[in-house]
Amino acid sequence: GLQFFCTALDLPDGDVELLIESLKAMNAEVDPGAEERSGGSGHIGKMIFSAGPEQLAVAAYVPEAKQPELDCKEWLGTVLSNFGGKVITEGKEISTGCVKTDADKGVFPLKIREPMILEANNFLRKKGLFPEDNDDDDDYVFGDDDFPS
Repeated sequence: GLQFFCTALDLPDGDVELLIESLKAMNAEVDPGAEERSGGSGHIGKMIFSAGPEQLAVAAYVPEAKQPELDCKEWLGTVLSNFGGKVITEGKEISTGCVKTDADKGVFPLKIREPMILEANNFLRKKGLFPEDNDDDDDYVFGDDDFPS
């Protein structure tokens, strides 16, 4: 099954503290009596991104069980370094960072968010922790002409 994923969140609006709260909500235990199901992904590693006017906030989470396979600080550091970002907090389980908006250098959070998500996924792929994109579909589509009556 899914071990890791990367996604973008709009509402933290580039705020690192709110992004950490979003991460905690994603990882919260599921309340079986709750009306709407939320949380429940604490066993899955993730990197979440939020673009705001001032910066692109990034938070990486690696559950304890996955830490022998993936270093949280290395994952975040690698993704940030390719885009001129800086690490804010480092931890084995949660690390955070950001890339500041720089109009002079053409660095805009919304513009770099998708390339950074791709970079984060590629880092996982190199470690064999993320499924490869296989465009050579093994699913064949047959039409009426393929089955003589």
